[in-house]
Amino acid sequence: MTAVGVVVAAAAAASASVPSLPHRTAAQLLAEVAEGTAKPLGPFTATVQTTANLGLPQLPQSVQPGGTGSPTSGTQSITIWYQDAQHVRVAEPVQAGESDLRLNGRTVWLWSSTTQTATRLALPAQVTGLPGDAGTGVAPKLSPSSLTPAAAASQVLAAVGPSTVVAVQSNVDVAGRAAYQLALAPRSSKSLVSQVLIAIDASRDIPLRVEVFGRGSTGPVFSVGFTSLAFGTPSASNFSFTPPPGATVKQQVVPSSLQAALKQAGLNPASLNPAGLSGLPQASSSSQSGGSALAPGLGHAGGPQVIGQDWLSVVASPPSPQVAAAVQSMLSGSGPGIPSAAQQSELSGSSSSASSALTSKGGPGPDLAGLRALLLATTPVHGNWGSGRLLQTKLLSVLITSKGQILAGAVTPSVLYADVAADAG
Repeated sequence: MTAVGVVVAAAAAASASVPSLPHRTAAQLLAEVAEGTAKPLGPFTATVQTTANLGLPQLPQSVQPGGTGSPTSGTQSITIWYQDAQHVRVAEPVQAGESDLRLNGRTVWLWSSTTQTATRLALPAQVTGLPGDAGTGVAPKLSPSSLTPAAAASQVLAAVGPSTVVAVQSNVDVAGRAAYQLALAPRSSKSLVSQVLIAIDASRDIPLRVEVFGRGSTGPVFSVGFTSLAFGTPSASNFSFTPPPGATVKQQVVPSSLQAALKQAGLNPASLNPAGLSGLPQASSSSQSGGSALAPGLGHAGGPQVIGQDWLSVVASPPSPQVAAAVQSMLSGSGPGIPSAAQQSELSGSSSSASSALTSKGGPGPDLAGLRALLLATTPVHGNWGSGRLLQTKLLSVLITSKGQILAGAVTPSVLYADVAADAG
C-alpha cells in the first residue's frame, strides 16, 4: 500500500470511530443531560471503571478502604446488577477473588471470597433499601446515580455558570454507545483543573463517562465511566445468596456504621461511590461531614468543611493536636513527623475535638500512618498565614498547617494560603 493509501485508510478508520449524531449545542446538551439524569435509569447490568493518577503518595494498606487500594491512584472496577432500590448487587474484584454486596429486599449479604466469610445483615422493618443518613453513618442509598458516572457529572454540572466555559467536542463511543461530549473548563487560573469532559449517551441523555484533566497533564488524571452497559432486568439469582460449604457465616442487625461492616467483609466502601473525588467543584460551600477522598482516614471529629465554591472549593478539616505535633516535628527536623504513643495519648486527652480513631493500642493508628505518608511527600512552606507542609500535584494541592489543619483542593497553593489566613482572621 502506498503512503497515500495508508493516510486515507487511517483517516477513514478514525472517521468511522466517531459516531455521526444530530448537531447539538452546549446549551441543548446541558438541558438534555439534566433531564436525562432526573429520569429513573431502570434495570441494568454494567461495569464501572474508575482510574486515578492524582500524584499523591501511596498510602499504607491499613489506611486504604477495605485494604484493597486507594481511590486516589490506580484502576478499580465494580460490576453492578440493578433491578430497583431493593434489589442490587455490587461485585468488586480483589486479589485472587471477589467481594460481593447483595441487597434482596430487607436482607443484605456481604461476601468475601478472600476470607471465605459471609455476613448477613437484617435491615429494620421500616427500612427499604440502604438509605443514606450522615447522622447514623449508614452508607448512601444504592441508587443508579450513586453507583454510576452520574454522581461525578452532577457534581461538575452544578458548577456551570459564570465561572465555567462550556463547549462541545467530538462525539465518542463509550461502552459501545454513541455519545456527545461536553467540555467544561474553569475561567480562573487559580484552578488546577484544565478541563472536564462528560460523555452523554445520545439516546438516553445520561452521563457515560467523566474525565478530569489537570493543568499540564496530557491525559486524564481521573476518570469514571462505563466499560459495559446493558439495559434490562438482571436475573433474580444475582440478588439471592447461599454461603458455600465451609464458609464462615455471621448474622447481625444493621450496625451503627455500615461502612465498617463493608470493610470487615472485604468490600471497598469507596467503590459504592466511584465518583467520589473532592477535586471536582462543589455545589455549595456549606459544611459537609465525612472523610475526603483526597486524604482517606484523615477526617476528624466535627467533619471537614468546604470553603469557597465552584472550581475554587477547598476541603478543610478542623485543627487537630495530633496533626499539629506531627507537622511541628517535621518542621523542626526532629523526627519523621509522627508523635510518640505517649504524646498521642496526652494529646488525645487534651482536646475534645480529636478523633479517637487517631490513636490505637500498640502504636499509631491508620490515620497517623496515612498522615506519615503525606508528610514525607511534602515540603515546608510559610507566609503571613503561618507555616506548614505543602504537597502539590498536577491536579491537587494539600496543605497541612502547623496548627494541625488539613486543606485540599484542585487549586493553586495561593488559594489554600488565603483560606487559612481568612479562617484565622
